[in-house]
Amino acid sequence: MAGKLLVAIAILVGACGLRAQQLGDGERAALERAGEHADRWRPGFAGLAADERAAYTFLLRHMPERDLAGLSPELVRENVQLACDVRRHVAWGAALSDELFWNDVVPYAQANETREAWRPWMVRDWLPLVQDCETPGEAAQVLNRRIFDLIEVHYSTGRRRADQSPSESIEQGKATCTGLSILLADACRACCVPARLVSVRWPHKRGNHTWVEVWDGAAWRFCGADEPDPKGLDRAWFVGDAARCVDADRDHRIWAVSFAATGERFAAGWGRVQLWGVDVTDRYAPKAAVRQVEAPAAAGGDDALLAQLARWFAADDARRATFGFDRNLDEELRTRRGDTRLRALVWQALRAHERPRLQVDHTARVARVGDAACSFTVEQVGERPAGGWPLVIALHGDAEPPRRTPTGDEDAPAPGGYLYCALRASDDLLGGARPGAFDAVVERLIRQFCVCDGVDPERVVAIGRGKAGDAALAVGARLPHRFAAVHASAVAPAEGSLVPEGLHSLPLSLVVGREAAGRGRCEAFAQQLAALRERAPGRYPATFRLVDGLGVDGPPDRERLRQLVPQRRQAAPRHLTWCQRDAGARDHYWLHVERPRVGALVDARVIAGGVLLSDLAEVELWLDARLVDMTQPLQVQAAPMTAEHEPAPSLRTLCATMAARGDPGLAASWVLKIPRAEVR
Repeated sequence: MAGKLLVAIAILVGACGLRAQQLGDGERAALERAGEHADRWRPGFAGLAADERAAYTFLLRHMPERDLAGLSPELVRENVQLACDVRRHVAWGAALSDELFWNDVVPYAQANETREAWRPWMVRDWLPLVQDCETPGEAAQVLNRRIFDLIEVHYSTGRRRADQSPSESIEQGKATCTGLSILLADACRACCVPARLVSVRWPHKRGNHTWVEVWDGAAWRFCGADEPDPKGLDRAWFVGDAARCVDADRDHRIWAVSFAATGERFAAGWGRVQLWGVDVTDRYAPKAAVRQVEAPAAAGGDDALLAQLARWFAADDARRATFGFDRNLDEELRTRRGDTRLRALVWQALRAHERPRLQVDHTARVARVGDAACSFTVEQVGERPAGGWPLVIALHGDAEPPRRTPTGDEDAPAPGGYLYCALRASDDLLGGARPGAFDAVVERLIRQFCVCDGVDPERVVAIGRGKAGDAALAVGARLPHRFAAVHASAVAPAEGSLVPEGLHSLPLSLVVGREAAGRGRCEAFAQQLAALRERAPGRYPATFRLVDGLGVDGPPDRERLRQLVPQRRQAAPRHLTWCQRDAGARDHYWLHVERPRVGALVDARVIAGGVLLSDLAEVELWLDARLVDMTQPLQVQAAPMTAEHEPAPSLRTLCATMAARGDPGLAASWVLKIPRAEVR
């Protein structure tokens, strides 16, 4: 590294020599363009080598009028000498055409950002990073991976302006896509990698985007600034959006910025400033529509976004609070299609992040939260379905876990296999003495199986017999959003409110015990259920069965598993009735409370254009495009008041809620806090 640094320093020192030469016709023409400012620029030719003079002349011929009038000739001269000296030192420098070098390496600025002397310190600090690279494309990828962490600048909409210069972004420690792209393109140019900004105003949605194109030695390739993709160039999250620009009008096509005049002016997305440009839209067309002989855009790009998501999950709380994803991704979350895509990627990133942490306990066959822990055993039944394993959690107490019987393929449900988890809980946990602790352990168990064994969180079933059947019903009532179905055999429902609130969207199977008293209470259970179904059609699933069954000591009910394992959870029901029966229960589908109030009832219903809440509610609404229209204002109605809210989905919120719940179906892109005062 020391040798590489000496090379960079030698370049800086060598650039100071002066060599006097006569002006040629092209140089005189460039000075004539400077008009009244020619005398300021003429001394800059003195002492330059032939290649440096050619580059200096190019800049004078094409620089904006405001730069001819106000830019320091010393800054431009130093910029030219450094660019030419670096070109002589990198492996690919001699292979670059002069035109490519002049237009996409030598210029002192990318667009309309503040002019400053960025090249000297970038050469000193970053040229050593790429001295072992053989191609400019390889160097660009190294720079994209390294520089943003070195200078601690990352995406944030809290920056002061879009088109920031490098020093402005470094001072704030933040920039949006344009500022990040300027930083990367400047870093590339400092290392003799031809680079240019690319700008687009989307034709199909609100907003714009800026990224970088680099010359890889044979063709122009693209990358997102501070979004390196492990699989290389021409991969980014915006590939699909860019492909939709092919048939757009001129104002919504994709433009690469050019320092030299091209005969084409376009309005930059970040500020509507008019710049010279090249229409490069065809490069981003679907392969069948490519009309230009140049490296086509790749179809991939999720790896770059996955790398960003991994960085978010690896960050501490302070860094997460300031972490920003490109707001174009936030806009994507306004649509169901975008929500589905990004939700899957965030879940993939969370699983990769949590697997090392959860695998230790999972391998030891224990689920623990604090001082509460339960051991378990696992059996694999049949073959793994394509969408992931269904999970059957069989609850039981302190006794030795019964093995699943009978065994054999005949026990597997028709659509595929499942994992049978026998969970041993102490009697105090299972019996409800510590309901909050037991619920936390069950949620951790599900999370472990989803992360470590590829269980499908949409297909988790809880079953139990006797006291464990009571526990299955109880945990299903407290955590209905975690299960696709609940089955209890040989149980006797308690007196009083027989049908627990919250089970309205959860399929149940109940097998009555032999004792007459238990059978009588179950008949009352059935009557109450029938009344509820009549009052609220469709809310209590028809999969509920009330039948005479086996005693506590009988084997598992194969037919019940055949019926329950294929069930899929309804993760986002449009009508919720939540009775907060436990001080530790803070979540219920898309509702969340920080301080549960035992006995409080929250009724929440998604209606056209909004959400209708009970007037007793003080909740957070965890919303997304599955539930509400994220493109329109949302009205929250709670008699006698109505409040209107502008949806604000964000990828950071989706990550935070995914990390909190560890479940793709229960994460939200917009958390709307409804204070108690607002709903009175």
